[in-house]
Amino acid sequence: MERKLTELLPERYLASPEVGAAAGVLWVLGEVFRARALDWLQQLCIDTATWGIVYWEREYGVTPLQGESWDDRRARVKAKMRGAQTTTRDMLAGVAAAYAAGAVSTVEELAREHRVRFRFASSGAFPRGIEAMTASLLEVMPSHVVFDYLFDYRQERQAAVRASAGMLLHVRFTAGGGLT
Repeated sequence: MERKLTELLPERYLASPEVGAAAGVLWVLGEVFRARALDWLQQLCIDTATWGIVYWEREYGVTPLQGESWDDRRARVKAKMRGAQTTTRDMLAGVAAAYAAGAVSTVEELAREHRVRFRFASSGAFPRGIEAMTASLLEVMPSHVVFDYLFDYRQERQAAVRASAGMLLHVRFTAGGGLT
């Protein structure tokens, strides 16, 4: 419950125009300070950072891409945060989840083939930033391990998705689910 400073002063002070004017100015300054303090606190959380995202990116060594949205920049920083450890299945799942746009992602290790398979299943949005996700995975995975993506979406559509390094992924979405 917000109260103005003038509501907290005794009535005998309010009769003075100087005190009333000073109280009004102090209340406005206090509101400006409160708004700036709340904005600053939002920059301390990666999920709400806007102008402070540059500090997160600098701390984790992420170079922002031209025209990238706030959500994409946050996802890249989160992936870098999750990837700052030993490469494990859970860590790779965390990196992929940062880009999965609500899709359930599972990680399958194929040790004999030196391969990791990422499987995305959803009836919603396609994972955003396939190129950024690929770049993040390349940073954290050992160089001898290759990886691929499998997409299982429950919509009738066909798409060709261009990923980094010239890869072209052909994906067919079927009404009943399942990859074809």
